[in-house]
This record gives sequence, structure tokens and C-alpha cells, in this order.
Amino acid sequence: MDTSGWRRELDKLAELKGILVSVNPAMEDQSDRQVRQLYDIFANLTKLENDLATSGFMKKRKVQTQVEKTRSDLETDFMRVTRDFAEYFRKEHKDTLAIVPKIQQIKPAEVKGISSLNFPGVGAGDFKDFEKLLEFAKSFSKLYLFIHEDVARKVKSTLDENQATVDTYERHITIDKSEVATTVANDEVVGLSLRDMIILNDKLEADRQFLDGRKDQVSKLLSSSLVGNTESLQASVETSARLGLELPIEYTKELRLIARDASKADTLTALVTLENQLHSAQVKMANMLRDRIINATHEVTAKIVEGGIPTTADVIPPAPTVSVEGEDIANLLSGFQRMVEWEGQVKIALKERLFELLDDIAKATEQPEEVGIKDVIAVRQFIADSKKTLKSAEIDDMVRVYLQSKAMDDEYRKNITDAIRNYLTRFNELAMSADKVLDHAQLSKKAPKVEELEGGIVYLLGSLTSLRGAVESGVTTFREACQQEIDAIVQDLQTVKPAYAEIFLPIIVELDEGSNKIQVMDDFSEIKSEMRSIKDGSLVKAKDALENLRYRLGVKIRLAAAKLHGAGVEIPPEAQEAISELNNVAVAADTVFSLPAIARKMVEIYEKKIQGKIVEKLGVEVESLITSLDRASSIGVKLGKELKMLNSLKEKPPTELEDAAEAFDKLQNLTTSPKVHKKIRDRVDEAFVQIQGALSLFEDQGMSEFVERLKVLIDQVPAKLETDSPHVNEALDVCLTLANIQEEMLQMIKSIAGKSGAAHTAELKEKSQYYSTIERVIEKHPDDFSKIVYDVKKMKTLEEGLTEAVDLDVAIANFHKLGDMRKKWLEKAASMDDWHKSLRMFMTGFSPADKAEARDKFIDDAVRKIKETYSREDISSYLSWAIKESAQALVDSRKK
Repeated sequence: MDTSGWRRELDKLAELKGILVSVNPAMEDQSDRQVRQLYDIFANLTKLENDLATSGFMKKRKVQTQVEKTRSDLETDFMRVTRDFAEYFRKEHKDTLAIVPKIQQIKPAEVKGISSLNFPGVGAGDFKDFEKLLEFAKSFSKLYLFIHEDVARKVKSTLDENQATVDTYERHITIDKSEVATTVANDEVVGLSLRDMIILNDKLEADRQFLDGRKDQVSKLLSSSLVGNTESLQASVETSARLGLELPIEYTKELRLIARDASKADTLTALVTLENQLHSAQVKMANMLRDRIINATHEVTAKIVEGGIPTTADVIPPAPTVSVEGEDIANLLSGFQRMVEWEGQVKIALKERLFELLDDIAKATEQPEEVGIKDVIAVRQFIADSKKTLKSAEIDDMVRVYLQSKAMDDEYRKNITDAIRNYLTRFNELAMSADKVLDHAQLSKKAPKVEELEGGIVYLLGSLTSLRGAVESGVTTFREACQQEIDAIVQDLQTVKPAYAEIFLPIIVELDEGSNKIQVMDDFSEIKSEMRSIKDGSLVKAKDALENLRYRLGVKIRLAAAKLHGAGVEIPPEAQEAISELNNVAVAADTVFSLPAIARKMVEIYEKKIQGKIVEKLGVEVESLITSLDRASSIGVKLGKELKMLNSLKEKPPTELEDAAEAFDKLQNLTTSPKVHKKIRDRVDEAFVQIQGALSLFEDQGMSEFVERLKVLIDQVPAKLETDSPHVNEALDVCLTLANIQEEMLQMIKSIAGKSGAAHTAELKEKSQYYSTIERVIEKHPDDFSKIVYDVKKMKTLEEGLTEAVDLDVAIANFHKLGDMRKKWLEKAASMDDWHKSLRMFMTGFSPADKAEARDKFIDDAVRKIKETYSREDISSYLSWAIKESAQALVDSRKK
């Protein structure tokens, strides 16, 4: 068979599969898998045939073999699937025949047709067998599906009835779910085979029998529940009616009928019907409550808005948030009650608002002329009638009263506002006239702004009274403002420093006199004219006063500049610029209030930029001179008086420009003073002589380079001293230079003395064998040794004096004396070694191991022998001391 033939056969097989699935949907997966497998083989066969048509000679044979094998496999599998499908249909036919007795009454003709069908014989499953099987399947499925549809409808009806019965029972009794497991576990019969539906139907019938057995118990409970729910609904209806919900007469009649029938019903079916009617009535009640809740807010606010009453939160309370979801009568009734309560709150709020409005109108009747009321009695009667109506008024009546009251309130407020604007115009005219005269002071009373006139009648009447008083007292207000401005000008002028205050005294006197004149004036025009005259006259005098101030400051500056020039001091550039700035200050004031500011500016330029800079320069000069004279004083120049004067200037610098110039003059006198010159020159001469004398000392010490450097500096001194300068600066520099040389020489001499002292000590130890004993003797008997043997105390004094010396002459003298004494002491110490040679003889027989008494007796005898032997006091005294020291040394060494 070619591919076209196979395509037709496979399509028929797919049709057969569809028939099988329609009969038994559970077979869809298995049958679909078998058919899809055949289609896969067919697709492979088609591909191979295409390859065979396009392949070359060498490959064609191989492909041909594959084609034949695939065609054979397709035929074999097709026959196998045909046999399988035959078994599937045979089973379905057999199962259907098995349940014929149970479905005979449902579709007798179709059942008879199925019973008369003979299943065809299917052998190998070839194409003939397939055709017979397909023909059988079509006939069988047509009859089967007719029967299946009616059976499914019947079983579904039974399932629905059982489930409804279970739901009804569960509202009143507890049901064992295991007794009605089939009813509870199933929701649909779609997809079940005919056999499975018959089985399901049998189980559902069993569940129905169980449910019928509980019918009496449920009937009693349902009857009781139905009566209670009906009574509860009737109570809710009564409550709703009391809250204002209008219910149709037919509805209440329907509830009475349900209540009556519920007490008489004796079958479960009747009770269930009544329960459904009650449920419908409850839904109607819930819908009516829901609609009333939803529409309540709109109905109330619509009436208020139509009346022009604001619905903001400050006027009426916001509506409560009430849920209208669900069918629960109790919740909806509670929400409806909250809406009724809110409507009552709205009425109370509107009533309060209206009473406030009526009270405002009542206040207006107390001043009828101000608000434009012509018939006070009629207005008050309207107020009384309206308040009486409001005691039991509904929202519609409140809106009507509001409209009438609001119209009256608007009219009265408009009349008051017009009057206020009239007074505002008069007040502004007064204020504008005052502004043309006053520069600084403001009217002590301010008129309210028109845009602020948005209050109630009481507020507007208060504003009107206040404004009327302000206008009527305009003259007094203006007079007070003029006096305030004059006082402000006087106070500002009085802030000028006392040194210059008398310049502005005539202006102050004139201002005070003008203020006194204004004090007794009552006419606005007179006050304005007098104030203008005072200010114009003050401006003329102000210019003269400022010119006078500048002239006085200029005189001070010129006098100080002359003194500074005489002292050889130049005015700082900053001060010179400030002088130009002072001369360029404009004295033509626009207003009297500018006068004090210009005066303060002139004084500030003078004190801070001119006087301040010169005082600052003086401080720098004083500090520099103090430093120089302090250094000169430290090297011996007696300048105590001069330094005292300078320190006084530093601690208490001058505060006035003239005093600063005087101070510069004092500095000039000090630096050119012949006495100061002489003091410094004497110190220079003294230092010069000392340095000249000290050069030989350093030459003797072989310090030629140091001497040459000093000579170069010294040679420059005469030339510097010959400079013909009136100031002490050159002489002071020379003095300090020589003082530095002196200090350097002094330190050098001390250093040389120190080094020679160390060398002297070393030489003593080298030339004197017994110098250690001599040192111990000197340490024990310094005074006696210096008096009898050699004056080592004087030599020590010279050493200390040289170390502490601050005068070069003293240091040089001590240096020479010390050198001579050290030389003599060296010779003396060397000669004392001969004295020590006899000491052994006198120490013979001394034992440090002897007792102290024996040792002391031996020493005393030895000392006596020494004095008998030597007539020279220095030898006998030293040996006496030395033998004691030697003996003690032996004793001490033994103890160690």
C-alpha cells in the first residue's frame, strides 16, 4: 500500500480512537499513545520514500531495504492496534450488556438495539477486520451515547437532590458523613462511563435511604428553626420601622403567612419550601436596609447642599463608615441605626449653626442703624418664630429657616462692610497726609484691611466701632506721631559723642520748642504745617552743623599733623585716605533723620581710620624702642627713667589724636636726648677699652683667628660713631654690637679658664706623688691649710668669681690672678713631696690593728715628734694633718 492509502487508514484509525474515547474517556491516554506511535512510523516511512526518490544509485538499495522494513513494521503494528481496539470495544460492549437490566427502563429502544448488536469477529486484524470493527463501533457508540446522556442526567439529579438534602439536614442536625460518603465526595458525573454511573447511582440511592430515615428528626428541628427565624425577622422589621424604614404592606403580610404556615407544616418538603421563602424574605429585607444605608448620606447632604449650607466637617459631622456587604440582617440593621443616629447628629449640628446665625442677627438688632435694619420688631419676631420652629424641625424646615436667615445676615454684613470701607477711605486719606509729613514715626492706630473683613456681624460691628474711633481721633493720632518722630530725632542726635554734642544743641532746642507748639494744637492742617516748618528749618541748620563738625575734626587733624611732622613722623597711607574720605562726606541730608547718621559717620572716620591708625603706629614705635632700650639696659646702660616713660605709654596709650602726636614728640625728644646719647656713648667707650685690653689675653692663648675677627669688628666702631645722627639708633647699634663682643669674650675667657683648670689639676696629680693625701688634708682643714700652707680658698674664690663674672674687666683680672696662683700652687705641691719622705719615719710602728686608744696615743706622740723636729709651721702643721689622714686611711682599708 502506498503512503496515500496508509494516510486514509490511519485517519480511520484516529476516528475509531475518537469513538472509543467518547464511549470511555478513561481510554484516551492509552489509545492516543498507540495511534501516535503508528503516525510516527508512517512519518518515518514517508521520509524514507522521499530519500529513496532522491538518493543515488549506490545508496538506493540500502534505502529501499529500509523502506520495505518500515512498511512491514507499519502493517504489523496497525494489525496489532486493530486487535487491541477490538478488545477495548468488546469489553465496553460486554460491560454494557451486563447492566442492561438496570438501564432497560431508561432507554428501552436503545438498550434493545445494543442487545441485538453482534460483535464482529476480528482475527489477524487486517484491513477487512478493521472495517468491520469500525462499522460496529459507529453503531454501538450511537446507541451508547443516547443511553449515557439520559443516565448521566438522572444520576446528576439524584446527586444534586442528595447534596441539597445534606445541606438542609446539617443546618439542624449532625450527620455522620461516612453514611453519605458518596454524596459528599462527588460533585459531577462528567467523564464517567455508563457502568461507573450505574454504580454511582446505586450508592446515591443508598445515601437517599439513609437521609429519608432522618427526615422526621430534621422536620421537627426545621419547623422550630423556621418559626424562630421568622419571629426574629419580624422583630427586625419592627425595629426598622421604628428607625424610619418604610416597608411594603405585602412584605409584612408575606412574613405573617410564612409564620402561620410554619406552625402548620408537617412534611419536610413543605418546611424546606417555607425555609426558601423565608430566605427570600431575608434577602429582600437585607436589600432594603442596604439601599437605605447607601442612600442616607446622599439624601441628607443633598438637602443641605440645595439650601446653600456648607457640608464641611466644621458644620456637620462626617457620615460614619458602614459596611453593606453580606446578608446578615443584624449587621445591616446596626449599620442602619448608626446612619439614623448620624442623621440626628446632623440635625443637632444644623440647629446649633442656625441658632448662632439667629444670635448674630439678634446682635444686629441692637445697632439697627449700623446694619440697616428698618423694622426691628419684625426681625426680632422672625428670630423668635425661627427658634420655636427649630425645636422640632426636620432638615427641610432647617434649610428653609437657613435660607431666610442667611439672606438677612448677608444683607446686614454687606451694610456694615460698606460702612467700614467708607471709614477706611477717610482713615487712608488721613494716613496719606501724615505720610507726606512723617519720615519715621507711624500712626499709633492701624485700620483693619478690607480683605480681613470676613467675620460675623459681631466681629464686623467691633471693627466698625474701632475704625470710627480711629478716624475720629485722627488729629490726636497724628499729633502723637509727630511728637514721636521729633523725640526720635532728638534721641538720635543725643547719641553723638559729648565732645561734639554742642554742635547740634541748637537743632535739639528748636525741635523741642516745635514739639511743645504741636502739643497744644488741635487742627490737623496746623499740625501738618508746623511739622513741615520744623523739619525744613532743621535741615538747613543740619547742613551748617555738619560743616562745623567737619571743620572741627579738620582742625584737630591739622594740629596733630604739624606735631607729627615736627617729630619726623609720616601720617600712615590709610589715615591719609581717610582724611580724603572725611572731606568728601556729603552734608546735604535728605531728611532730618539722616543728620545723626552723617555725624556718626564723620566721627567714625576720624576716630577709627585716622586717629586709630596713628595710635596704632605709635604703639609699634613704642614697642620697638622699648625692645632696644631693654637690651641696652641689660648691658649696663642706665635707662630706667626712659623705659618707665615708654612702658607707661604702652600700658596707657593715648585715646585722642592730639595726645598721640604729643607722644610721638616725646619719643622724638627721647631718641635725640644728649643725656641718653652720653649714656650710650660712655658704655661704648667702656666696652671699646675693655675689648682692646682683652685682645692681648687671647693673643697669649694663641687664638689668632678669633683675635683677627674681633679686630675687624672693632675697627668699624670709630666710623659708625662718627655718623652725625641726632638719634641714638647708630650709637645704640654700636653699643649692642660691642656688648655682644664683650659677652663673647667673657664666655671665651670662662671656657679657657675651665680648660686650664682641668689641665692644672692633671698636672698637680702628675708632679705631686702624694696629691691625693694633700686633697684629703685640704678637704679636712681648708681654713687652716689656706692660712698656714697655701691660700687654696682664695684660689677657689677666684675660680667661682670668674665663672659668675658678668664684667669683662673683672673676668680678665680674675683670670690673671688665678693663673699666677695656680702656677705657685703647682710649685708648692711639688715641693711638699719632700715633706712626705719624713712621714714614713714617723709612721714606723703604727698598726691599724691596734686598739683606738693605742692608735690615738701613737698619733699624738708622732705629732709631738714632728713639731719638735720641724720649726716651720707650714711643714709641721701639714705633716701633723697628713699623718692623721694616712693612719685613718690604713684603718679604713683594713675594715674593708
